[in-house]
Parts: sequence; C-alpha cells; structure tokens
Amino acid sequence: MGKVVRAAVADKHGEWPNSYPALLPVAEVTDETGPVAMFLACRRRRWGGAYRYRFVVLDLDAGRGGRAAVQEQAAALVELLRAHGIASVRVDSGPSGGVHLWAACPAGLAPTVVRRIAEAAAVLYPAVDPAPLLNATSGAVRPPGAVHRAGGRAYLTGRTVDEAIAVLKAGAPPAPFYALAATLEAMAAAPALQGERRARVAAPRVYSGGTHVPPSVARLGAVVRPVGTCVQGRPRVAVPVRPLGQRAQAAARRRPRSTPGAHQAAVYLVARSCALAGWTHSQFADFASDPERSPAMEWLRTAGSGTGSRTALDAAEAARRVDRVWWLAVQAAARLPRRPSEPEDGRLSEAAAVVADLLARLNAAGSAPWRRPSGPADRAVLRAVAWLMLTAGTAEVSADVRRVGVLAGYSKTTAAVAIGRLILDGWLEVVEEHDMEAGTARRIRLATAHRCPSDPHHMCATYTVSDQEQYGSDRRPNAAPLGGSGDLFSQLASVIAHQQAGLWHKLGHHAARTLEAVQERPGAPLKALQQHTGYTLPTIERHVTTFAVLGLVELQETREGVQVTRTTRTLYEAGTVTRTASRPAELAAVAAVEVEVARWWRREVEWCRLSRAEKRERGRRGHARQAVIPGTDPYARAYPRRPGNQGRDGRGEADHQAAFAIEADRIGAAQLAIEADERARRGEVIDPARLTRQASAATTITLAA
Repeated sequence: MGKVVRAAVADKHGEWPNSYPALLPVAEVTDETGPVAMFLACRRRRWGGAYRYRFVVLDLDAGRGGRAAVQEQAAALVELLRAHGIASVRVDSGPSGGVHLWAACPAGLAPTVVRRIAEAAAVLYPAVDPAPLLNATSGAVRPPGAVHRAGGRAYLTGRTVDEAIAVLKAGAPPAPFYALAATLEAMAAAPALQGERRARVAAPRVYSGGTHVPPSVARLGAVVRPVGTCVQGRPRVAVPVRPLGQRAQAAARRRPRSTPGAHQAAVYLVARSCALAGWTHSQFADFASDPERSPAMEWLRTAGSGTGSRTALDAAEAARRVDRVWWLAVQAAARLPRRPSEPEDGRLSEAAAVVADLLARLNAAGSAPWRRPSGPADRAVLRAVAWLMLTAGTAEVSADVRRVGVLAGYSKTTAAVAIGRLILDGWLEVVEEHDMEAGTARRIRLATAHRCPSDPHHMCATYTVSDQEQYGSDRRPNAAPLGGSGDLFSQLASVIAHQQAGLWHKLGHHAARTLEAVQERPGAPLKALQQHTGYTLPTIERHVTTFAVLGLVELQETREGVQVTRTTRTLYEAGTVTRTASRPAELAAVAAVEVEVARWWRREVEWCRLSRAEKRERGRRGHARQAVIPGTDPYARAYPRRPGNQGRDGRGEADHQAAFAIEADRIGAAQLAIEADERARRGEVIDPARLTRQASAATTITLAA
C-alpha cells in the first residue's frame, strides 16, 4: 500500500457517496474513517517518474448482471490468471455481492498494457468495471478490510491475511500480463464465443468481424488507410503490395515461448505487418500454413494441451482462427499512423507505377529483343531493376551489379554488361555514375529518350501500339502504361524466383523463357509457343523434351500437335537432378562476402594514402585475422598481404583470396548459403540485401543495398 489512500466523505445526511475525493495518510486510517480506496499505480524514479501499475484489480460489480454472474465470471477469471502464471487474491467487496480479484506486478506495468487488459476483460466479462484500471493517476479500489458504504467490509476469500500478503508481495513479472492482454484481445476479437464460454459468461458483448473492433484497436484512432476487399471478397488494406520488412520477417521466423498467450501475441504482430504490407487473405493464409516460413504462426495451426505439447487443429477451426486474426489485423493496420512518405490514398506509389509501366512494356516489346543471344540477360536484369525499385520504394535505384546479378540469375560481370547494353538501347539512363572510392554504385532510372549508337547489334527499346512505334521506356503522356498492375509484388516475385533458379545455369536462360511461355499458356501446342517466344520450332522441341525428361512438363499428342502442360514439380527439384539447385545460394553468399571485401579494401587504400605521421597518429592496426569484437569497426584491421614481392611501402601484394576467406568466416557465409538455399527450395526470391548476416561474435547485421 502507498503512503496515502483516497477516502470517502459523508454527505450532510451521514451517508457515504460512491466517490473518494479526500486524500488521507495510511497511518491515520481507522474503522471510523469510513470507506477508503487504495491507489493501484504510483510513480518511481527508476521508472523515469512515470506512473506504473503495481496492482491490477478486476472489479466485478453485481449491478452488471447479478450475483450468480459475478461468481461465474470471477471463477473464470481466476482460472485465466492462473493459466498465465499470475496468482490472484479474491476479495468479496461487500454486501452487494461484488468481487475484487487482486494481482500484483512489483516491477510495474505500463498503463497502456493495463488498459488493454481492462477493456478486453470488460467485453468478455460484462460484470467487470474497467474504470479503476483506465486512469493511472487516480484509479483506486477498496483494499481488503475496508468498510463498504452500504455496510460490511471487503473480506478475503480462500486465503489468510499472511497468504494474501505473500501472494501480492511476490506478484508476477510483466511478461505474463502482456500475454494476458493478448489472450483477452484475441478472445474479444472472435466473431462468436465458443459454446463452453457462452455457457459460463452471462450475455457477453463480443466483436463480430467487420462490425466492431476491440478497444485496443479502436484506441489507435481513425482509419487512415482505405480498407477494401480482395477478389475473394476478404478484407485487405488497399495499399500497394510490398514484401515484409526485415523486422517482420525476423518476427515471423521467431518461435514463440511456451508461456500462455505468447503464441497469440506473436500471431497478431506478424498478421498486422502482413496487412500493412497490402497482403490479401489468401497470401496470409498460405504464409501462416507453412511452419517452415512462419514458426511464429503456430497458434493458427495447432492448439496447446495440458502436457505442454501442441496438437494439430482441424481444418474448420484453423480457418476460423485465420479469419478472425486477419480481420483484426486489417482493422489495426488501417489505423496505424501513416508514414511521412506514404501516399494519402490507395494509389500506386511513384516507384510502383514505374515498375508496373516497365513490366507492361517488357511484355509489349514482343519477342525480338529477348530472343537474341543477349535477350534473356537483358530481360532478367530489367526485372531485377524493377525489384530494386519496388522494394526500395523509389524510381531511382543504386544498381549494385552483385545484387542485380543474383536477382537476375547471372554473374556480376554479365549483369554489368547487360546494364550497359540496356542504357545504350534506351531502357535505362544513368542518374549518377559510380564512385569506386566512396563505394557507391551507379544510380539508374528508366530512360525517357536515347541516342542510337553505331553498334550493328543495337535494338531500340520500343513497343507497338495501333501500328505506331513508341519508345518502351518513354515516360511522356503519349506512352502511358499498358494494362493494370494487378498484384504487382507477387507478379514480380514470381518471375524473379523463376529466373534465379539454378537449373538455368545448366539449360540456359533461353530455356527459362520457353518454360515461362508454357506456364502462361497451359496446354498450348508447340507452334503457339514458337510464336510467343520467337524461337525456331527445333529449339522449342529441344527445350520441351528436356523439360519432360526432368519432369517439369507433360506432353500430349492432339490433332493440333503436341500440347505442353506444366507439372507441379518445382525448379529446385529439377535442379537437384542437374546438380545446380544450390547455384543461386552460392551466388548470393559470394555476393555478400564480396561486398565486405570491397569495403575492407577501400579502407586499406585510404590507409595506404596516409602519410607516415598520420599513420603514427592513428596507431598500429590489428592483424588481418584478429577477431572482431561486436560493436567495433571490422575494417580497421590490416588487409592481408602475401609474403615476398615487397612493394614501395615495404609490404607484400594484397591477398584478396585470403581476405575473402576471412570475411566469409566473419559474416557466416556458410549459414547465408543455407538460408538462401532454403529460400530457393521454397520458390522465394533470393535477395542478397535481405539475407541475415551472422558475424562470428553472434552480432546480426544486414547487407546494404
């Protein structure tokens, strides 16, 4: 108990009103004082002077449903608290039949958490009066032993005074209360309560999907993002689709703790991130159903048991959980504060509009640019540039040839040559040249015009509309985008993953174009594939025969000729036959290491340019193989050198091979390759900038673009 309590003041008739306006020192409280209430929150220096709740008291009022309802709901709440590891003290508040359930958190609970508990509990248990828990500065409840204004006292039930003091003195840490809040909100968000709870709770107020939102969500404010529906009629936030951020991906991969409520809390956070990224219900359901991609979503797949193990949910219950979690996530995402760079409406951002434009022009350009020897590389690099624009949210991107090469499914050298060719052809233009010393890549954007070179292999970036030839990269009004963007992120991610497959390092990327045509035209005859790709009939036949041997397609003889249909076998599975399945993972890991080596070498060049006096002032550098302490500069070490062949500075030649091995070990390149290979197996995009690098000292960092 604090140093003061709130005391009631009798009116002129000697009756005690239901208010406690006076402050009274605890030492002065006697039986003649009358009803008093104890503050539930206080301020401490260790909390920065902020109010924190030391006690969470659920006040069940008999006037909100009768004595029987109070008893049933109090028993249910005691069990719920116990399930979350929170011991409680039950107090019969007075002659009216009310009950106080006392729980303590000596470490202090933030008012926002306590408000969530109070508001959600009031929805599920109508007898709960949330008022004492909604105001940290003045919220108070009569303690055990305090007199009631209508007569009688607040009596302990089921515990002695010493036991109650011991329980409240020990209390519980904040984590179980966070879990309790998440559980109550998940229960309150259900479209309907289960039969067992409906029998236990008298006339509960529940939130039905699409009509009401829990108080914790409504408290976020007004809707700032439009809520629409997908093609299946499910709710979704009407914003451009984008990939999950790094924090959301990490949260999805993090397996929840076994404490009660931890699973529901993890599901809610990830689902809200998916909704904020513009995902649809089906995308979220697919993501949540895969335990390898989303370990955090276990609550949507399994149910807990008394033994600590989890059992699989039946399909109907799993679908119900996904539906109500998704609806709640959409409502919360629509109310979250808008980022400064976020568009005010649901229209495509500038970067997304540019990407949609580029993809449309790639299709409208016909087969001629892509069937030439360099065509597949050019098309793959343009798609990789579109990916950079979409994920970065800008129409001007830094074209790091290592990253572009991995996204395109080629080496960095091929990617660099292709970018140069696309600039000459008029697809791209340079905004800012690269700077080797600064370590910045060339910045590019879509071109608005170009000057044709004298190279006989030059092919302008053009497409045809109504027999009029237009520049494919022209951004003027008379060259408007063709068609709609659809699900832009999913569309682009699909083609990027396709072109990255290791299989094409064996079969060639022209074969990749043919398989794309098969996927876009199921059951099409060979002649139709020939017309679409521009390849000769013998080339098409060679490609589809190889696909059939690998189990990627099925061939069927018809009157129109041989029809080709794509099977369900993945490119990764076919790549295991040709022993190329892991090639994309190797390229990604190598690119990550090369970035670190390049940064290290730039620092070495800077060091070599210093004068002797400047070097002495900076001090001696560590050995190249010296372990890097977390938080220190990894590039401050001396760059490895070969013995002998002494240069002008008295040192040997730079040993880039040794530097590669050192950095590969430091950032955990082997683990990077495993992560990238797992993404390839699942058919996901392998983006070097989105792989988690694990340093030798267990510090996690991310590869910069």
